[in-house]
Amino acid sequence: MEALTPGLDLGARYVLVRRIGRGGSAEVWLATDRARGERVALKFLDESVAGDAARLAQLEGEVARARRLPPEHTVAIHGLERADGRVFLVMEYLEGGDLGQLRGRSFESWARAADGVAAALEALHAAGLVHRDLKCANVFLDRDGRAKLGDFGLTALAGAPPAGHSPYNASPQQLRGEPAHPADDLYAFGALLYELISGHPPYYPEVTRERVLHEPVPPLLPRGAVPSGVRELALRLLAKSPAERPASATIARAKLAAAAADEAGALAPLVHEAPAARAAAPGGRLRWLPAALAVAAIVAVVVFFMIPATPRGGDSAVTEQAKLEAEKASAAKRTADEQRAAQEAARGKAEAARAAFDTAYKSLDARSAWRWETAAFVQARDGGAEAAQRFAVGDFIAATKAWEEASAKLAAIEKALPQRLSAALERGKSALSAARTAEAREAFNLALAMDSGSAAAKAGLARADRLDQALAVADAARGDEQAGRADAAEAGYRKALSLDAGVPGAKEGLARLAASRSADAYSVAMSRGLAAAAAGRNEEARAAFQQALALRPGAREARDAIAALEQGQKATAIELLVARARTAESDERWDEALAAWREAASLEPSLEAAREGLTRATPRAELQHGIDALIAGPERLWDPAGRAQARSLLAAAATAPNPRERLAASANRLAQLVQAAESPVTLRLESDGLTQVVIYRVGQYGSFSTREVSLLPGRYTVVGTRAGYRDVRREVLLPPGKSPVTVVVRCEEPI
Repeated sequence: MEALTPGLDLGARYVLVRRIGRGGSAEVWLATDRARGERVALKFLDESVAGDAARLAQLEGEVARARRLPPEHTVAIHGLERADGRVFLVMEYLEGGDLGQLRGRSFESWARAADGVAAALEALHAAGLVHRDLKCANVFLDRDGRAKLGDFGLTALAGAPPAGHSPYNASPQQLRGEPAHPADDLYAFGALLYELISGHPPYYPEVTRERVLHEPVPPLLPRGAVPSGVRELALRLLAKSPAERPASATIARAKLAAAAADEAGALAPLVHEAPAARAAAPGGRLRWLPAALAVAAIVAVVVFFMIPATPRGGDSAVTEQAKLEAEKASAAKRTADEQRAAQEAARGKAEAARAAFDTAYKSLDARSAWRWETAAFVQARDGGAEAAQRFAVGDFIAATKAWEEASAKLAAIEKALPQRLSAALERGKSALSAARTAEAREAFNLALAMDSGSAAAKAGLARADRLDQALAVADAARGDEQAGRADAAEAGYRKALSLDAGVPGAKEGLARLAASRSADAYSVAMSRGLAAAAAGRNEEARAAFQQALALRPGAREARDAIAALEQGQKATAIELLVARARTAESDERWDEALAAWREAASLEPSLEAAREGLTRATPRAELQHGIDALIAGPERLWDPAGRAQARSLLAAAATAPNPRERLAASANRLAQLVQAAESPVTLRLESDGLTQVVIYRVGQYGSFSTREVSLLPGRYTVVGTRAGYRDVRREVLLPPGKSPVTVVVRCEEPI
């Protein structure tokens, strides 16, 4: 089955454009539907689905359920298709992406979408259905920001038995395996609001069944400006019991609208409430007590002084009673003043603790503490959120304690920073030593997040850039070396070392080139000596053999030749040729060995060693010739016949006997070239939407503005036709491993 790639034509109807999503068992691609004349989303399912009747029936049910719902609230599913051995859902394509991109932003940015989700749940529940998988990833936005609900794979009738759930948004009832109920979707709607407000789902990152069933919902700390009523609605929807949640999606939608309206002009995040907002907090209700007591005391004093004087005697008791009341009022006033002073002192201490926490939190947040000390930073953040909630209800003592504890965690993180910075720098250095530049950049960027002025991190990033360039140059030099372009290879290796002295492979490459040149000079000296000896010019032969011995000290062939001359033995040309041929075979110089054996055989046709040598050397020389020719002309591999020849040569190389070091290196290089020739490259076609475009021997692509096609390396002819205009013909060369090649095909010359 052909892999999913841009430009793939399915069922002569759908043309893939690009992949827009991937899940555990499915991929979603943007495609052009020729029949509808519009773009659609194709959800490709696992190959096993094609033969699974139960799964296919389930998918057909999903399509049927989706069609029962109003299109203004749900992503339209056009149908379940089968083409070219694949099974996929054809769905409406929405350009706005999913709702997850708005998490952590202000309420104003996602208010309309949240209302749309509530409206979709109204319609779904009115149809007697429960979605059971509501989450940000299953809510999609059109180009105007309107929300539509998608993915109805778990949707079922209310009262249906359990059948899977999302790990982050499942209600306690779903986790217990209870039948489907609209209250499950309301809980998931609360989790969705929680994620939009805080930037992450409830209980994240440790979302466990036990926590959802038994622990209170973690403090809801907004990352953007969100009305307090919306936050309260989210927490109410997340109640453990369905009875404590709003009774329906309609009520939840109305409460969402009312909460937004009540908070107009006062959308500050919870952790940054202004003094005016704090005065209106629940704890502010007690502020009337000191003032009321003071008024009572003043009234009592006034009453005391305004009571008419009475004669001594029976009315003296009344006078004493008035004095007692006045004294009580005065004492109450003093107590109220003391309570007010204590309350203000507690508030001041809490505000000072908050200011210290905010300063430390912002400093560490700016240095990306959440990346290098995640658990402790999250604990400190949650502690700050709890403190803010305590402060909001007037519990200043508890708020102070919570902020101080959170600040202590931040201080511990600050103390650990030098160690974390050192570790990040060390990881970067180790990665550079192993030429893992991507890993090095990640480590050095983390170090810069901790310390924006780190000279070591900046130097590491700069070296990673240089090393990338040096590695590319060294790779090109290696290719030149394997193709026999020694001068170009040497220049490349030296350039790579000038970019980065530690680039792997460059020094070794220069050493190999030097050794190769030495071997070539040795071979020339030995050939000259053998020719002189065969002609009887012994002194000339001796000088040549000594030169060869100087180039390769200890070489047996040169020593034997010199010994034969010095001992005065009249070594025959055949003996020297046999020695030459055997030495060439040991060095895998098969052309030279073959020439020596042929010359020996011509001098003595009955020589058994020569016949055996020819039998050994002839196929090896031909094999090496064939491989070297393909390496020198890799464009031959762009043709199937060339690749077939290469595979045949590689198979022969794999079974060739020793010695085979050079042969193995050449075969490895040829295998790399074959792999590159079989790896598709991208051709980017640009047109005017009017010209009909054809790639000869590939296919017809119709009219378009821009299109990318994956093709094997080679030469292609692209032709554009348009009624009333002169045809356009483009010859395109697609070499392997290159960046996308762009070709413009427009018929612009009228006939």
